[in-house]
Amino acid sequence: HGGWVMSTDNMESFSGNQVMYSMTNKWSAGLNYWRLGTEEKEREVALLKLNHLLYRHNGENSQGNIYLHGGYGMADGNEAFNRTDAYFAGAEVDWETRKIYTAAKYYHFNMAGKQDTRMYQARIGFSPVLASFNELQSWVMLQGMMISDIEPTVMFTPMVRFFYHNILWEMGASVKGSWMLNLMVHH
Repeated sequence: HGGWVMSTDNMESFSGNQVMYSMTNKWSAGLNYWRLGTEEKEREVALLKLNHLLYRHNGENSQGNIYLHGGYGMADGNEAFNRTDAYFAGAEVDWETRKIYTAAKYYHFNMAGKQDTRMYQARIGFSPVLASFNELQSWVMLQGMMISDIEPTVMFTPMVRFFYHNILWEMGASVKGSWMLNLMVHH
C-alpha cells in the first residue's frame, strides 16, 4: 500500500487512462478518463474511481484475483459544453502461473441521457520463456473485446506483453488491423 499506478490503454475504438493511489493492499482510489468509440459514436467519461481487491489466492505455483470497481463522474452531453452524470461499475478476474495467463473483465457505464455501454474483455496467453523476477518477462496473448453499442462484435487482438521491474507494456493489432498500445507504471 502507499503506491501509485499510472496506466494508459489505447485502441482505435477505446482508450482508458488512470492515476490510482493504493491506500491499503485491498483498496485504491484515483482518477479515470475513458474514450469509448470512434468519431461517429464517441463517448468521453471522467470519473473518480474506487478499486477493491475482493479475493486473492496465492497458490504454490499460481495466483488468482477478483477485483471490483466503481466510480462516479461526468460524461459528455448531447451538445457542446453540456455535461451529464456518469456511473461506472465493473469486475475483473485473473489467474496466472509463470507460464499461463487468463483474465476476464466486465465494465458497465451508465451515462444519463445516453444508452448504457458495456465492455467485455477476455485474455489468454503464455510465456515462451521462464524469466526470473528481475529479468524481462514476455507473454504472447490473444484478447477478445466487445463494447456493446460501439464495437458490437468481438474484436480479436493478438498481442505481446512485456514486464520489467515496475513497467508493463503491451502491443498488438486486431485481426481487422486496429492498433493497440498499453502502458502501466507502478511506483
